[in-house]
Amino acid sequence: MKLFLYLMVFVFAACNHAAKTNDTAVKDTGSALVKRDSVTEYTPVLTDTSLENKITNALMKLPFVIESNDHIDSFSNHRHGIAFILDEPLENETDISVKAGYNGGERFETYYRFFVNPKTMDIKVYDPAADEKLTVSAYLKSKQ
Repeated sequence: MKLFLYLMVFVFAACNHAAKTNDTAVKDTGSALVKRDSVTEYTPVLTDTSLENKITNALMKLPFVIESNDHIDSFSNHRHGIAFILDEPLENETDISVKAGYNGGERFETYYRFFVNPKTMDIKVYDPAADEKLTVSAYLKSKQ
């Protein structure tokens, strides 16, 4: 009998007989303030598309970039190649920052970081281990 009584109390406690109200939920407007950091929603910062094309074409001629492009092409079943994200130079710099890597569905995987002078098209490769910008030839020598 006690078991039946406990069961009945449990059933009645589980039921929610709250009266319906006309209160509406407050809409969350905070999401409008969140800056989306998705590669699919990336808006290019560099406004000069001819300069962007010139830089990406120059980078695509580098042997290690070609090798990475082929690697990405092979594991993505020939649907993707290497992708580039170009950013305007900072106030105290003249070089354009370029990230090169795989543009995955969830994130951008940076393989290389370049700094390109837009006037001379001089390319430097950032070496994170040494924390310095190397010329392409110096970078190639360091990888041998």
